[in-house]
Amino acid sequence: MTTPTTASPPTRRHSLLLSFLLALFLLLGGGARLHAQTIAVMVNGEPITNFDIEQRAKLNALTGGKSPDRKAILDELIDEKLKIKEAKKFGVDPTANDIEQSYGGMAQRMRLNNDQLTKVLESKGIRPDTLKQRIRADMVWTSLVRGRFKESLQVGEKDVDTAVKGTGEAPDAEAFE
Repeated sequence: MTTPTTASPPTRRHSLLLSFLLALFLLLGGGARLHAQTIAVMVNGEPITNFDIEQRAKLNALTGGKSPDRKAILDELIDEKLKIKEAKKFGVDPTANDIEQSYGGMAQRMRLNNDQLTKVLESKGIRPDTLKQRIRADMVWTSLVRGRFKESLQVGEKDVDTAVKGTGEAPDAEAFE
């Protein structure tokens, strides 16, 4: 008759080995990766991680010369999440192709192609998706504002005449040929 074998509890040697491996993991940067994926804030159920904040700080430093403080970057990322959510309510959601075209247009204005722009970003430690997320937010917000305020943003000849009559002054116009 055989007796069932049971696993023996971990020995002191195993505990030391496990502790050593954990310390090695943290020293080699595993802790930094864990910190980078830590959620800094939730916005309408969507996370903004420390990694997102670090990426945006690098992008802002590259495009603007100086990096705003962490709170300003976090506020910017929160605003973008809110803009995208608001735009989706109204059916404004650019396709991946729309974003790629805008990314390509940005590259062309810098006299680069898409791959070259990607390489420049990556050489600075910036994921291209960081820039594309900013492009997405800018696109949806511009589209949403245009859609909502289209009528009030268009100034016609009648509006100009009304404004001139409202001042009570004779129009001061010069004609050139």
